[in-house]
Amino acid sequence: MTEEADRRRPRRGLRVLLGLLVLVVVAGIALAIAVWYRLDQRSRGEGVVRAPSEFAALEGSTGRTGAFTASIDFTSMSTGAETISTEVAWDDEWFFQDPTVYNHELATTCSVLSAVANSESAYYQAGSSSPAYMEQALAELGFEEISTASYQYRSEIFDEVVDFVSGADDVVAYSVATKRVASADGAEKTLFLVSIRGSYGSEWLSDLNMGSAADYQMDEITHEGFSEAAREIVDELAACITDEAGLDGTDDICLLFTGHSRGAATANIAAAYADEMSQGLRVLAPLSGIYCYTFATPTVTTFDNASDALYDNIFNVMNPSDMVPRLPLASWGYERYGHDLWLPGYGDEGFDAAHAAMCEAFEANTGVGSPYVPEDREHVDKLVADLGREIPTAEDLATLGGAATVMKDLLADVNPMRVLYGHYPSVYIAWMQSLDSVTMGS
Repeated sequence: MTEEADRRRPRRGLRVLLGLLVLVVVAGIALAIAVWYRLDQRSRGEGVVRAPSEFAALEGSTGRTGAFTASIDFTSMSTGAETISTEVAWDDEWFFQDPTVYNHELATTCSVLSAVANSESAYYQAGSSSPAYMEQALAELGFEEISTASYQYRSEIFDEVVDFVSGADDVVAYSVATKRVASADGAEKTLFLVSIRGSYGSEWLSDLNMGSAADYQMDEITHEGFSEAAREIVDELAACITDEAGLDGTDDICLLFTGHSRGAATANIAAAYADEMSQGLRVLAPLSGIYCYTFATPTVTTFDNASDALYDNIFNVMNPSDMVPRLPLASWGYERYGHDLWLPGYGDEGFDAAHAAMCEAFEANTGVGSPYVPEDREHVDKLVADLGREIPTAEDLATLGGAATVMKDLLADVNPMRVLYGHYPSVYIAWMQSLDSVTMGS
């Protein structure tokens, strides 16, 4: 009896393994079918909250022009899904001024619009009662037309799975909106605003896709995951501007790019592309009409011309206690296009007073205290130094040893959850609201 039972055990184990294998195969087939079906829905513009569309009139637009203030709603990571509000300034006159001169009011408004870009996602999730935050915000600012079509297949959890499986995660969700702006002397332009969402779902994997210069037979490279997303935006802008300008040219077109985190990196590159195009035959807008303000901006390129005067209209605002702007590492040759502006940091002269004012603004906006710990700047500095020493090149990061080193240093040098607080859009907004142009532009 015992011998017979012993003979049965391997058979039973084999049946269990075969059963598990069948389940895996069936699950794989089911996933493949579901992915195929979803891709087919996308091709037909079906299965979303509302059908994808090109530019549409912005319902409820105030049509406001000139200089004014408006209350803008968005959500904050500090308060979960709760809606919060803050006042922003707007002035059409901004877009008749030199884009290479830092404009703190415009930058502060952009910090809010970049947060709104993140809040918009919930509207495009089935069964959600979340409002269309971006449409509401831009209606308050008097914008006339908008397209948020890119959110429609990039906001559901399963769509993120589809993008991961199909290898289509080098994307972002973004809004493109237009407004006719007028100066005090009667000149007019059409403003195209591009506000870009930060990392979402499978897009986090794209943040790691730096690409390889060798694959393009080049010595330098612009981050592949970010640049692919930027190209999509620039291509859409080109089509929209062609429709808008027709045969009249683009002299009366102006562009404003903004975003936070991944959205900031994409905005940085898209603005750089627009700057470069202004020097050629395929002009989106004259160089004097291109504006860009980004927040928590990762480094994006190893090209050594990123600080050229051509990109002087790009301003990148970073928190010294935020890890994201330190990646990819500068020691690997990475930098940002345009000008880097650092918020006050722990250890800087006058920091305590500046931080107190920031905390006051944060609580006024959110109703809760600021969670970020300025002292994390020291931990971030140490982590960056350790990674630069132990992982000397970007290629080394792609090895098993490189990945293990990142995990080891990350756990040893920082509190991974706490250090993210300094990355919150609401922290950046509060800093911007509590500072002035002299502090930021210096």
